[in-house]
Amino acid sequence: MRLTLSLLVARIAAWASRTVLRRSGQALPGKVLLKLHPKAISELSAKRRVILVSGTNGKTSTTKVLTEIISQLGETVSNRTGSNLDRGSASALMEPSKFAVLEVDELYLPKMIEQSKPEIVLLLNLSRDQLHRMHEVRKVCDRWKAAVKNAPETTFIGDVDDPFIAAVLMCAAKRIRISFGGRRHLDGAVCPSCGLYLKWSQLNFKCSCGLSNSDYEMKLQSGSAAYRNCELANIVGSNAGAKRLEFSSSDLERTVEKQINGLATTIRLVKNPASWSEALTSLSSQNIVLILNAREVDGIDTSWLWDVSFENLRGRKIIVCGERAIDLVHRLHVAGIDSDTETDLNHAVKRFSGNAEIEVLAAYTAFFSLVTL
Repeated sequence: MRLTLSLLVARIAAWASRTVLRRSGQALPGKVLLKLHPKAISELSAKRRVILVSGTNGKTSTTKVLTEIISQLGETVSNRTGSNLDRGSASALMEPSKFAVLEVDELYLPKMIEQSKPEIVLLLNLSRDQLHRMHEVRKVCDRWKAAVKNAPETTFIGDVDDPFIAAVLMCAAKRIRISFGGRRHLDGAVCPSCGLYLKWSQLNFKCSCGLSNSDYEMKLQSGSAAYRNCELANIVGSNAGAKRLEFSSSDLERTVEKQINGLATTIRLVKNPASWSEALTSLSSQNIVLILNAREVDGIDTSWLWDVSFENLRGRKIIVCGERAIDLVHRLHVAGIDSDTETDLNHAVKRFSGNAEIEVLAAYTAFFSLVTL
């Protein structure tokens, strides 16, 4: 009875938010529901097959394609807007379904595993992200390891070329470890299991404690982050009983194409060292705009810029804008890369010739302000 009444009030709140306040009302119903009934997630998850997706990068896009894959098996709900805290999960679970595919914030994942008792958890990656909120990567990894040990009935699936994911999966009773042939990791100097220095041989690592990316159940060919996440999503789907679906890399990249001042402009979300590094290696245009802010969700500390190699920008025309443009211009200057500044994207675009194709790498708040215009 308490859950039923709480759901009713939460739905009324969502309706009021949409019709009176003209807001999306995506997270509000879940927030109201949990306030009235703190155990709502546990109760709403009990009769469903729940799949969770977490990691530093790629959660939203991977959850999107995984939801499409799982939907082949029956009605599936998901927090499609990327609201990945408890309120977003609760909002999604308010709708009836057989399956739930939920994106989960890295710090909230242990609690969500405990509450929802998921059938499968997909672990994408762990790297530095918003140090004022996320702390050091190893601290997040330790929390994940404790949560995995306490979930022996859950199948954990992940990419062991990431040393932190490999360490977490070592703790899992049921696991599927996938390697894509190895790759370097920005935070992979020290073993997350024992604290000794990892021994790297080109793109592969091992430690005397036994941690290595040579221990896996599946090995696939190497590729971009978008390709890897697509393969991981299909492996999860196969484990749940779904047929494989094909996706292009663009389906898993958070990009938007717009015409700005008559020029074709591709805007891509970049939010931490790993996503910046991935985006920089995939640039095809000679005309680049970089936008850097440092608000709360961007990460208020921009020292991470020194963890990114900008060498791929050499020889290109680069315009920098955003609230912390000077920080980025200085970083590029130290790397020997020339750039100019502008006040905003519209003015930046005007600096290019009439037939130029422009690629924009935009920080979190900048990206969402641009794509909603």
